[in-house]
Amino acid sequence: VGIAPCSSACPVGIHVQGYLALIAEERFQEAIDLVRQAIPFPGICGRICTHPCEANCRRTEIDEPVAIRALKRFIADWEMKNAGNAPIPASKKHSPGKDAKRIAIVGAGPAGLTAAHCLAQKDYSVTVFEKLPIAGGMMAVGIPAFRLPREILRAEINAIEAMGVAIKTGVAFGRDITLEGLQSQGYQVVF
Repeated sequence: VGIAPCSSACPVGIHVQGYLALIAEERFQEAIDLVRQAIPFPGICGRICTHPCEANCRRTEIDEPVAIRALKRFIADWEMKNAGNAPIPASKKHSPGKDAKRIAIVGAGPAGLTAAHCLAQKDYSVTVFEKLPIAGGMMAVGIPAFRLPREILRAEINAIEAMGVAIKTGVAFGRDITLEGLQSQGYQVVF
């Protein structure tokens, strides 16, 4: 059967057809959950992605591509409005066991936060160390607020923290922490 051209064009491999089908059935929470299997930032991606999926959408053979990025933004905004500050369901909460491998991540930019998200899903104990006073890396300091509203960035970072990830800002690698220091604190892996 193969992979649809839209999903194949997605640099992070989001199951585009799957979440679009769920949106069509008004199963919005399931749609956003499917997107989050691939990425921790659906609201951000729904705003700043260059959407190569749309250029490869088979719908262009008939008329225009499906507004894939805008629909991702829609479900992310729907979740923020409807889930709000509701507690994370138990099935989504992650509490690493006392024997969980401790992992340190240096940098709270897109790569570090994505790694933290994926590792927390696998029940690892994750701490992210960030040199800047805020998490988000270039999403926070390189993309203007009119393009990426700060409340969207903060909400998606909060969702990662709610998974049990600790984020420590104002901590510079080489000045405040070192590889040897992290290892002596019991971190078995450093990203």
